[in-house]
Amino acid sequence: MKSKFLITFILLIFIANLQSQSDYEIVQSFKVRYQQLEQQIKNAVTLDELNAVTGEIERLKNEFSTYRELLDRSLYPDNFEKSFDKLGNSLIIRKADFTQIDVLQTEVITLRSEVDELNKKNAELLNQIQLLEVQRKKDAETIAQLEKLVSELRASLKKRDELVYAIIDSLAPKLSGDVSALTQKEKEQIVAETEKKNVLYIVKKSLRDNNRFLEVTTLKPSDLEEVKQQQSNFVSLWQKVGPKLVDVYTGRKDKSQELKDIDALFTSWKTGIQREAWESIREDFALNNINLQSFYNGNEFTEIVTAFINDEIKSYGLKSKEESQKIYSIFVDSVWYKTIANEWMPYLLDNNMLTTQQKEMIEKKISEWKEVISPKDLTLIYVGVGVLIVFIAAFFLLRKKNGTKSVQSTN
Repeated sequence: MKSKFLITFILLIFIANLQSQSDYEIVQSFKVRYQQLEQQIKNAVTLDELNAVTGEIERLKNEFSTYRELLDRSLYPDNFEKSFDKLGNSLIIRKADFTQIDVLQTEVITLRSEVDELNKKNAELLNQIQLLEVQRKKDAETIAQLEKLVSELRASLKKRDELVYAIIDSLAPKLSGDVSALTQKEKEQIVAETEKKNVLYIVKKSLRDNNRFLEVTTLKPSDLEEVKQQQSNFVSLWQKVGPKLVDVYTGRKDKSQELKDIDALFTSWKTGIQREAWESIREDFALNNINLQSFYNGNEFTEIVTAFINDEIKSYGLKSKEESQKIYSIFVDSVWYKTIANEWMPYLLDNNMLTTQQKEMIEKKISEWKEVISPKDLTLIYVGVGVLIVFIAAFFLLRKKNGTKSVQSTN
């Protein structure tokens, strides 16, 4: 009897263990399948893939519905229904992402078309401006036409760049996270999208046009400030995407080189803005027939300007006084104080292109030149000394005369 009871007890324990092990396997199987679906939702790269996951979620739910009570206890603090609600919400969010991408794709197609049109327009404007720049000294009508074209081109370049920004920004959602964690499939998807939108070509074209704009135009400080801001905005946006594209394109030498070319064009644009400032200053002198050697930094500018003034000081007296005074008047009155000191000097100082010491050195040299051309201050000193001498002499003569009269009166 005892033996029979013992056997029954052992069998009951064995059955309970089997039941317990079976419940554990059911829960583990559910969790594994559930996690696979979560990963599928996360990794989906098309709307079709997401739609396929919808069917798999329903199958999982139906298959494990008979174990609802077991799963409710095992999935705490969630339960069977809440777990599937979470999957459903994740699916809705990811579908919204793809809807947004489809909208962006449509917008990008429109943007690409507008960018192409503006590229053609800008190319024509750049060619017209380059031709007119050669004639800009000839007449007021040409200058007015040139200024109008430059203004139109600047507005067109700005509008085109804003469209390019939107195209670059359309890549941001897929490049927002850690790019190194992307799968090869995800990287290939981004590469395909980038090439479909022709992003690298569009960016390079935009940068080349902006560089050429600086090459063919003569700009004022206010113009350059706008260009600097435009460049800063472009750089800020590209830095959010460009470095990550480098990682995506790793292993593709042709595209990696294109990305390096883009970085070089950004650098060229930045240095081009500084070069344009110096060339525009030199052009201001040239328009007044003061032809200086080329200069591209503060040291060269200071050396060339002071050397020109030194030559004029040394040559004073070797040419007519009228010619020397005319050159001085044009250089100092018509160019330096009217344009350079008034318009360009604040820009040069604010952008650390010229130091205060260099500015003072040039102006000191201008003062020396002035003393040679018209030493008015020295003349006034001579006149003053002469008047003083005459006054003193008159004073002593008068005193002597009064003294003589006093002696005679006493006698």
